[in-house]
Amino acid sequence: MSINNYILNLLNIEDKNIFINTNNIQNKLINGKNYKIIEAFLSYNPDYCPHCGVINKSQNDIIKWGFRKNCIIKIPKQGNCLTRLMLHKQRFYCKHCHNTFIAETSLVDRYKNISKNTELQINLELMEKQSEKDIAKRLDVSVSKIDRKLNEISSHTVLRHSSLPESMNWDEFKATKDTKGKIAFIIVDNTSGNIFDIQDSRKSIDLQKYFKRYPKKERDKVRFISTDFYSGYIFLAKRLFKHANIIIDRYHIVTQAYVALNTTRVSLCRKSNKNYNKLKDLWKLIVKNENDLSDIKHYNKHFKKNISQKEMVTFMINTNQELKATYECYQGIINAIKNRDIKKFKNIIYHSNKNISNKMKQVLKLYRENIKFIENSFKYDMNNGVIEGTNNLIKTIKRIAFGYRKYSHFISRIFLIKGIIKG
Repeated sequence: MSINNYILNLLNIEDKNIFINTNNIQNKLINGKNYKIIEAFLSYNPDYCPHCGVINKSQNDIIKWGFRKNCIIKIPKQGNCLTRLMLHKQRFYCKHCHNTFIAETSLVDRYKNISKNTELQINLELMEKQSEKDIAKRLDVSVSKIDRKLNEISSHTVLRHSSLPESMNWDEFKATKDTKGKIAFIIVDNTSGNIFDIQDSRKSIDLQKYFKRYPKKERDKVRFISTDFYSGYIFLAKRLFKHANIIIDRYHIVTQAYVALNTTRVSLCRKSNKNYNKLKDLWKLIVKNENDLSDIKHYNKHFKKNISQKEMVTFMINTNQELKATYECYQGIINAIKNRDIKKFKNIIYHSNKNISNKMKQVLKLYRENIKFIENSFKYDMNNGVIEGTNNLIKTIKRIAFGYRKYSHFISRIFLIKGIIKG
C-alpha cells in the first residue's frame, strides 16, 4: 500500500482519486484554534462531458485544464486536533462544446464544504445526551448547521405503525411552546420498553382522532392500558378499547395519599405551634412506612434526649387528632398496596376515620370513583415504571439543551437518543 493510500485510510477517505501532498501537512493557529491543514489534489480522467455528453476517448475530446482555487473541506478531528483538507480540484475542458467542468468527489456533496464523514459524525453526536451548542463546538461547525440537520431529520420523523401494542403505558410531559397546550402525549410499549409514539396534544378530541386511525379490530387486541388518574385518559380508554384492562399505576395511587398526608402536616407548621420545628425537620419520618422505622435510640436535638424514630413519630402524630387519623389512613393504604391486599384497601376507603383531613377525604373519594381500575393494579403486575423512566430521560434531554423552541426538533432528539430513528 502506498503512502497516499495509508493517509487516505487514516483520514477515512474512500475516494482513491484524491492524492495527498505529503510535503505540505502543517499546523496553523486560526482564530485562536489549532488546525491541522492537509493539502491534497483531486484528479482523474472523466468518462464523458456533463454538458454535451460526449464520450472521452482521447485528447481530442476532453483535456485537463488546470486546477480550481483551494476548496477547504471540514473533515473529522485527527488526534483530537481540528483538521481541514485543502483540496485542489482538477478542471476539465471539453473540445466539442467548449465548456469547462470541475472534478467531483464522494468525499463531499457539491457546493458544500463539510465532508460526509463530518455529517455522519453530527448524526452520531445528536444521538447522545448533549446540547446542540456543545456538538457544534466539538465538531467546529456552526449551531445553524446542527439546526439544519435537525430540520432535515425532523422532516421525516413520523412513526407509522400497522398495529398497536398489547400493553400500553400512557403519560404526558411538558414539551415546547408551539405544542398544543404545551403538553405532549407519550405512548410506551410496556413489553419492549420502547417509545411507541408521541403526539403534540393530550386533548381527548386529538387523541381520539389518533387512535381511530387504527381499525376497531386492532384496538380490540389491546389487553392492558396503564395510566394515572387523569379522567381524559380513562374516558378515552373505556370508549375506544373495549377489551382492555385499564390499570391505575400504583405509584400514582400512593402519591395521592402521600400528598394528602404531607399537606396535612404542612398546615400544622405554624410558628405559633410549639412543635413547629419537629414537624418541619422530621417530615421524612412521618411519610415513611411505619414498618421501616427504627427502634434504635439516638440523640435528637429537637427532643434533647436519646429517642428512636418510632417514638418521635408517635409523639408528633399525637399532637393533633386530624394528623393522627390521616397518618393511620396513609399507613394503611401504602401497606395494603405493598401487600396487594385489596380487601384492606377497600375497607380503608369505604370506612375511614371521620377525623381525617379534608385533603385525605378528597383522595379517598378519588379512589372510590376509580376502584375498578385500582383493583386491576392489585390484580396485574404492570406499572408505569418504564414510561416514568422515559419521562425522566426526556426531562434530562430538555435540561441539558436549556430547552427547545421547536417541537419537531425536541421530538427528533428524543427519538435519536432512544435509538428509534437513525440520523
